[in-house]
Amino acid sequence: MDFQVRIAREEDIPLILPWTRDTFEWGDYIPDRLPAWITDPDSVVLVAVDSEGRPRAITHALMLSGDEGWLEGARVHPDRRRMGLGTALNKAGVAWLKDQGARVVGLAAEADNEPVHLQMEQLGYRAVSRWLHAELAVPGDEICPPELHLRRAVSADVDAAWMFWSTSDLAHEGRGMIAEGWHWRRARPDDLAAGAGRGEFFQAPTGWVLIDQPGEDRVRLLWMATARADAPRLLEALMDLARGRGAETVSVKAPKIPWVAETLVRAGAEPGEVVIYWKAL
Repeated sequence: MDFQVRIAREEDIPLILPWTRDTFEWGDYIPDRLPAWITDPDSVVLVAVDSEGRPRAITHALMLSGDEGWLEGARVHPDRRRMGLGTALNKAGVAWLKDQGARVVGLAAEADNEPVHLQMEQLGYRAVSRWLHAELAVPGDEICPPELHLRRAVSADVDAAWMFWSTSDLAHEGRGMIAEGWHWRRARPDDLAAGAGRGEFFQAPTGWVLIDQPGEDRVRLLWMATARADAPRLLEALMDLARGRGAETVSVKAPKIPWVAETLVRAGAEPGEVVIYWKAL
């Protein structure tokens, strides 16, 4: 198949949505995010178009920091798979990110998506970490003892939290990363300091958490520092914190470690798993 790669335009949206609605059993996030991606001046959506100019594959590229790039939303029209479109877009996305200053490019793939894992290996990516993700319903009543509640941390607490985390298996198995939504990048002490400034960095006798709240009904766990024995209580404290903020769900992403999985399952979650890939440029 003959195709060309170019930057997506707003008029491409109606041509892309029909074949990106039902990619997975639960649907797809592309229809909700594509319009904002295309109009975002700090990222780029690339498309592979056929001889008639119709988009038949897409990917989204963005910078997560001054030297870390990210690729997501790679989709190929069902009738155009195994024709090299996905590979071409990945290479074009990497080239764009390199031009923006990226020294490493990352992406995430569901653990059971074997075709993607094979493609990543062929494209020179390296699987660096496995992460669990889960959605937890916030209980209506308090479940954590008051003395173990999370309280706002301040910038003076950053060093202790960072030192604890840096030597933990959370940092080791997570390759020192922080999860911002479905984007993973290297964590930095400044992330905690900035969280303290926003009122989103908390501490308890059982550990520390960095959160955000992108919507009234959901709190996201971005980063945590705790130990195996303390993790269940820290998660309970996080649930109580979310309830106090009016949230109905807590989104958790954490490195795949047996005790993390056990903690999530005991809390009623059915964790999914993603593989994080990096490619040095």
